Amino acid sequence: MDSTSLQKYGFKEWYRLTDIIKGIVEVPITPATYALRLDHKFGRLRGSSDLLYIGSTSNLHFRIIENYLGGRGDKTTKRIRDYLFNKGYLEATEVSWIITQNYEKIESKLLAEYEKEHHELPPWNRARS
Repeated sequence: MDSTSLQKYGFKEWYRLTDIIKGIVEVPITPATYALRLDHKFGRLRGSSDLLYIGSTSNLHFRIIENYLGGRGDKTTKRIRDYLFNKGYLEATEVSWIITQNYEKIESKLLAEYEKEHHELPPWNRARS
């Protein structure tokens, strides 16, 4: 499973996080399931993928802008921010989302599909919700 596999769920556009920081891309205030991807594929236990993280939120704008880019939030949010800003992934990471009220259900389905194919979760996901 990689970012092209997400098209069947409605993920279409991918946005560079640096363009969000610059204000070129606006992140909507809405419930959503989202994914972060690297600009190239990397090895997994089985196969390869470009997906770094699959998540869901009741407020996408807050999650991306305030949490990941702004540094506010819990342990997972701060860990992802650390990858982006302190470990050099910011320039190479993109985000895509689908606006949905069933955000948790879709996240769970995507994580299960990823785990089934790769025998592990995406690297920035530590545990399934």
